[in-house]
Amino acid sequence: MVTTALWACVGFISFTGIAGDLPAGALTVDHIQVAEEAHGATPVAAESVEAPESAVSSPPMEMDDCGTPGNMGIEVNFVGTAERVGSGRGTESLLDANYGIGDRIQLKYERPYVTLQADGVPEQGGLGATIIGVKWRFVDSHGWQVAFYPAYRFDDAFTIKDDQGKPQEREGHRAFLPLLVSRSVGRMYTVAANFGYSYNTDHLTKDVIIAFGLGRALGARGRILGEVYSERDDLLNNRQTDVRLGISQAVLPESFSKNGFEFPVFASFGHSLGATEEGETALSFTFGVSILKAPKGE
Repeated sequence: MVTTALWACVGFISFTGIAGDLPAGALTVDHIQVAEEAHGATPVAAESVEAPESAVSSPPMEMDDCGTPGNMGIEVNFVGTAERVGSGRGTESLLDANYGIGDRIQLKYERPYVTLQADGVPEQGGLGATIIGVKWRFVDSHGWQVAFYPAYRFDDAFTIKDDQGKPQEREGHRAFLPLLVSRSVGRMYTVAANFGYSYNTDHLTKDVIIAFGLGRALGARGRILGEVYSERDDLLNNRQTDVRLGISQAVLPESFSKNGFEFPVFASFGHSLGATEEGETALSFTFGVSILKAPKGE
């Protein structure tokens, strides 16, 4: 059933090629007629309008994109996620703040508030682990983008207790070393991949992330996104693999862009492919809003 749903998502993305074309005012203009043309002047070539956004990005997806906020640009994401794994449930309210240094470097800070609920255990909640990171896009040419995005997770999350009220083992510190790759296809599509490695310095465990995604622009300010995101151990045995479909749309872009801001809203739905490492099924729903401040000089 999940495989059928995945193919249906791919088919929907393709179908939107008919219904989601850019409005006439946003299409590339090859030439414009100026007033002097009436007096015999030659038509003036105009710059192509920037292609609409189609990156497969977090949020609302799990995988990251190669984009950065631009020089002194700011991106703040407020993200809510509800998840069910087996009989357990949980939520995450995330603050994700990013700042651009130059055109290709991004500083990242994020911290969530987490709640957990399991059978026989009272609901628990508290601040999750802090993550900081730096993204560097070192390739940006002919539609290709490649970025390195090292990050570090501190062991400062609240302590989870078992059904007897005893503290469980802490998650520990973890270093992430992901490589992000994307390729624009035509004006409307982006294909993307993430290849990541992480190492827990407390428990000495290693994990691998492999993800593939497809994005399609919807009009000038919207995107529909799909991904397959897989977490595996160092021997590439599956821990959890999810398929996810998401959408993002800017709110009143003409009104806010005059002041250098943009407010996209987004949502996604995820479902595990097969069972997780614990033999359970995972479902997730993510939603939220971003506040984007244009980089200096734009």
